[in-house]
Amino acid sequence: MATKDDLGNETAELKTELAELQAEKSAPKPKSIAEESAKRAAAVEAQADDAPKDELKNLADDLSEVLEEHPTTKTLLLILGVFAAGYLLGRSR
Repeated sequence: MATKDDLGNETAELKTELAELQAEKSAPKPKSIAEESAKRAAAVEAQADDAPKDELKNLADDLSEVLEEHPTTKTLLLILGVFAAGYLLGRSR
């Protein structure tokens, strides 16, 4: 069974974690998701015609970074949208 000191230490640790999370949440966000996705979509369209395999891998890495940066977004819809765009791009060639 945990002692009072152990519980006090754990409570202090949780309070510091909570303070850090609140500080991250209150920090200014760089750009809205819509602006960032529009910018990325324009970049994909510009590079779609002559994109070699390694650049497609870089774009996939960028997409995974975006998903990691914004875990609260609707990731399933984003993944389906990227899949649909890739499918349509593949079928158009």
